[in-house]
Amino acid sequence: MADYATSDLADDPTLARIGAFSDGVFAFAITLLVLTIRIPHPSDADAATGLFTLLTQQWRNLMAFVLSFMLVGINWANHRVMFSKFARSSHALIWLNLIYLMVGVAFMPIPTAILGDWIGNPQNQLVAAVFYGAASIVGGMAFNVIWWYGAYVGKLTSPGFTEGERRAHTIAWGIAPLAVVTLTVIAFVNPMLAVIGYVAIIMFYVLPVPGLVGLHQRRRH
Repeated sequence: MADYATSDLADDPTLARIGAFSDGVFAFAITLLVLTIRIPHPSDADAATGLFTLLTQQWRNLMAFVLSFMLVGINWANHRVMFSKFARSSHALIWLNLIYLMVGVAFMPIPTAILGDWIGNPQNQLVAAVFYGAASIVGGMAFNVIWWYGAYVGKLTSPGFTEGERRAHTIAWGIAPLAVVTLTVIAFVNPMLAVIGYVAIIMFYVLPVPGLVGLHQRRRH
């Protein structure tokens, strides 16, 4: 992954400040995720059920924690890659990034906690899965708005960034919100299947997807 200390960011010191601020928000959000997991204590009212039982009862919260930790982590990695492609900043870029950090990063501990508490509940798991999916869609769209503005509207990318590379990143990042929309629709039929799909998408983006898309395009041509 690219780092904020690259030569691209040296062209505009504001980019480094945006990156540092963004890193702080990512770190704060990813730390809050762990608060959804309860730590059992011997003095708790239900301590008589046993520590093993109390721990296994939290499988939903643990699943939601891992899911969202990876989601925020992958967003952080792609955010760093995206900003490494920009040679300069703009007022619009700063505010678009702030909006993304609000809806796509700082807000995520809330749907994570809801998903962990309510998935598996027959009457309410539908709402939990749809709410989580909707939050992920909004965050993904906000991320893509930053990219579209920087890469196409504001023309902020480095001179050496080729059109093929631009197209590869656009395709790789653009399909994620569309996939989550599909899974959120599936949640209305099978919420647990949708959650499994959310996990699959996150695992997919552990791979260097823009590079793979670019490689596929080069082979086609």
